[in-house]
Parts: sequence; structure tokens; C-alpha cells
Amino acid sequence: MGARGHVSMPAALDELDERRLQVVAEQAGGLRWQILLTAVVVAAIVWRDVPAPWVLGWFAAVIASREWRAAALARMAADRARPIAERLRTTVYWNVLIGACNGSAALFMARLDPTLDAVLTMILVSWGAGAVSTSATVMPAFLAYAGLLFVPTAAMWLVAGGWLGWGVAALVLMFFGVQTRFARRNLQTFEESFGIRAENQALATSLEFERAQLAIARDQAVRANNDKSRFLAGASHDLRQPLQAMALNVGALRHVPMAPDARAIVEVVDSSLEQLRAMLDALLDVSKLDAGVVVAQPQRVRIDRLLTAVIASFGAAASARGVGLRADCPPGLEVRTDPDLLRRMLANLMDNAIKFSPTGGQVEVRVRTREAPDASEEEVELTVQDSGPGIAPENHRLVFEDLVQLQAPGSGAAPAAGHGLGLGIVRRMAELLGVPVELESSLGAGACFRLRLPRAAPVGADGPEGGGADTPWSLAGRCVLVLEDDPMVRGAYLNALGAMGCRVLSAATLDEALGQVGEPDAVVVDCRLGGGVSGFDAAERLRARRSSNPALPIVMVTADTDPAVVEAARRQALPLLRKPVDDRGLGRALAAAIEGS
Repeated sequence: MGARGHVSMPAALDELDERRLQVVAEQAGGLRWQILLTAVVVAAIVWRDVPAPWVLGWFAAVIASREWRAAALARMAADRARPIAERLRTTVYWNVLIGACNGSAALFMARLDPTLDAVLTMILVSWGAGAVSTSATVMPAFLAYAGLLFVPTAAMWLVAGGWLGWGVAALVLMFFGVQTRFARRNLQTFEESFGIRAENQALATSLEFERAQLAIARDQAVRANNDKSRFLAGASHDLRQPLQAMALNVGALRHVPMAPDARAIVEVVDSSLEQLRAMLDALLDVSKLDAGVVVAQPQRVRIDRLLTAVIASFGAAASARGVGLRADCPPGLEVRTDPDLLRRMLANLMDNAIKFSPTGGQVEVRVRTREAPDASEEEVELTVQDSGPGIAPENHRLVFEDLVQLQAPGSGAAPAAGHGLGLGIVRRMAELLGVPVELESSLGAGACFRLRLPRAAPVGADGPEGGGADTPWSLAGRCVLVLEDDPMVRGAYLNALGAMGCRVLSAATLDEALGQVGEPDAVVVDCRLGGGVSGFDAAERLRARRSSNPALPIVMVTADTDPAVVEAARRQALPLLRKPVDDRGLGRALAAAIEGS
């Protein structure tokens, strides 16, 4: 009998349920000050327009229900004498309570003006989105809490009426649906990870007695991990499709005249989509790196240009938190590395530094040349220094593990918001590039992360990281053919491209695309088309048919993370965009393809 025979199925399921409850209880114990501060902000927003007893009653209910729930869940997680099914049901009841208390703030919208309605909607939607990380391991509890936040908020916008009210209500409910799908994916990944961990523990326990079975069990674990990676890669397409449609439609909304409060709501939705995209990208990065499908492609990189682009992308986030950004890099300095991997490593380090720096703090990025230890060549040293609470020396290795979020001893504060994967991704990418990552930090002294990169031989050539993102472009008057089999995404393309001033032709199949009358200036094609047709086949047929323009500009959009797809796109000279792509990224890629044809 194998290692699994030592653990009965009911016992394993009970242990999984115990772990679900433990995760929810641990999350319930944190976020005390964040909830308090948010509740204070809500009370301040509505204080002028809502009777004070109502506001104070709501505030007291939110704080009291949060504390009661945290204490009750802690007791239930420790009390294994009670049946786990009963304790999970009680967890749902507690989530109904706090969901009702928090979500009742939506009723205040009846007395507020649209601008304050939009601010209150942003807070309630953020509360609901946070339940993905705090309650998704007990799915009924997640739905109980999040539903009592999203549904009343959408209902109040429906009651307000008008195109704005109906539109915002639809966006709120659509975002609820996306959050629910993401919570289910998180739960599925949690269950798979738990199963793999339990299996490995059983293997370690029975190692002396089942040595002959160890190789087989190890192979099974490897296959399970590969299956998980393939699952995440395949699921990314389904997850990115609605995000793709929402990103393009939000982009189209920017071109529609609207009141400032409505435009603020569009920006909130756009920011939420960006957070979802970042979380999904982090999960997929871990999956690809662990599966060994990412291959480094070193080349000459202008470090100052890359650094400028990364820092610019974090300007808004740093400003929102009141954190200063400063960079010090010699101009023209070049390194030899993979620019995409380095960019993502630096972005994760910057994101981590900004999150942990207090308001009024400073994040500094410095680049210096230094002699390598063996004195054979020069190195380029890149450091990212924050002004946060610092990391104890005994935790320096721990922070590079997945899902680890530390709390400064005695602070009483919960860890900074995030998914806990950023530094784990940095570690994996650094190992892939052969670049050492060093951490210098102590409690109260901030943290300094250091990368050492090989310096490129000075030949004066420009690296690949120059400009491009800010170059003016326009598609006004251009004819663009969209080949996409998903009607929801196809409609989003029509909205976004139409808002850019394009004349748009659309097709669901290759035959429809070939039958279009006229000569498009460019084509947008999905990598996966129905009927067994790939986007690469479609691109080849379209170019072959357009005898007057055999170099027809074609931009391919895909959610596929397989390196073979990247290589195939390179061979056919197809710009490749990764879903979800927003309207500006799509427009910039089309304009560049047209200009280069």
C-alpha cells in the first residue's frame, strides 16, 4: 500500500476543512486598523448628509461585528471538539453579519450626491474585493460577505436610475462576477496546493518503510505540479477573456463625454482591473517559472531607460501613498541581461518598497558600477532602498518564499496589502538569470535589495529599452479588421477602436475575414480561433490573399504563455500582445505596425 493508504479520505477532507477555517480565522485577526480607518472615512463622508445616530450606529456595528467575528473564529479554529461542518456553517453566519453591517452603508447613498456615491461605491467594492484573500477558502462565507456589499451597492445605483445609474450598477455586478470567479480559482489552487503538501508529508513520514515506492511517488508529485502549471496556463485564457473585454470597454468609455463623477468611477474600475491583472500575472509567473518554460534571452539593455520607464509606471501609486521616488543612474550605462525579466524584477521590488514605506517616506533606486569579485569584468550594482519598518535578519530568507507577508514585532498592524508572491518571483527570476539578490535590513532601518548585473561591453549601441511608449500615435481614419471568435471580446474591440476614430471590420471566422470587402490598414487577430484554426494560420492566409500588401500589418493578441507561441510570432513578424490589453496598448501596437509596414 502506498503512502496515501495511511490517511483515510474523511480524515484528509476534515484536515482540509480545518485548514480552510484556520486561514479565514488568521485573516480575521488582522486588518483591525485598516477596517477602523476605512469606517472612519465612510462616517466622515456621510456625516453631513446622514443623521448622526444612523452614522454612529453603523460605525459601532461595523467595529463590534468585526471584533466579535475575529474572536469567535479564533475560538472555533482552536476548538476541534466541535464538528468541522458545524464550525464552517457558523463562519458563514458571521460573514453574513459583517457583510450586512458593512454593506448597509450602501443605504447612505440615498442621501448623498453622485460624487460621494462614487467614493462610497469605491470603498464598498474594495471591501468586497478584499474578501478574495480573506474568505475565499470558505466559498459560502465569501459569497455571503461579498454579496451583501456588491448587491446593495448595485441596487442603489439602479434605484438612482438613468444611464449612469444603470451603467455603474452593471459594472459593479460584473466586477462581483469577476471576483467570484477569481475566488473560485484561488480556492481550487488552495485545494491543489494542500493536496500536494499533504501528499509530500505522507511521503516523508513513510520514507523508511516505503523506500521502493519513493521514486514513483516523487514522479506523481512532479506530474501533479506540472498539471497545476498546465491548469493555470489553460485557465488564464478563460480568466483573461472577460478582463480583456472590460479593459477595452473601459478604454472606450474614456472617449465618451461624461460628468467628472462618472469619469472618476471609470478610473476606479480601471484601477481595479489593473489590480486583477497584476494578481493574475503573478500567479501565472510563478507557474511558468516553476514549470521551467521561461527561457532567459540576454541582450544589451540601457539600464537608465529601463529604470525611467519602471519608475514612471509607479508614479501614481507612490503619489497616492505619499511616498517619494528618487533614481540615481549614470546615463548610457548598459548591462547584458534579459530586459523583460529585469523589468519585472525591478517592478516587483519597487512595488514592495512603496507598499512598506510610510507616508512621507522615500524609495531610492541607485545604479553604480563596481569591479566584480574575480576582477575579470565590471558589474553594475542596482539597489532599491525603502524607508519601511525593516526586516529582522532571521527573516531575510523567509521573505523570498511564496505567500509570506511579515509584520513588524509589536506593531499591531497587519501586513501590507498584496498577494505575497512578488519577492518569490524575484528570487525565481534572479536564479534564472544567474543574478545574485542580496538583502540588507534590520528592524527600524528600512530594507535595501541589491542586484548585481554583468556590464555590457561599451560599443555605443542603443539598447532595446528606448522610448516608444510616449511617442505620439493616431489611428484616426484607419481601417482595422478584427478577427476574434468570442462575441463579447469582439464587441469590445469594436467599441475601443471606434472610439479611436477607426473604421472597423469584424469577423468571427477566417472565412468571414477573407470575405471582407476592402483593404484594411491593419488586422487584430486572436491566437486561438474556433474550428481548429490558429491565429498564425489566419495571418498567413490573410497576407497571402492581399497581393497588393503582402506585408499586411497584423497584431496578435493572446492569453497563451507558451514560449512556442512567442517564437512562432517572431518568425512571422507578428507583434504579440498579452491579454488583457487596454485600448492604449492596442492602439500603440497597431500604429507602430502600420508605420513599420
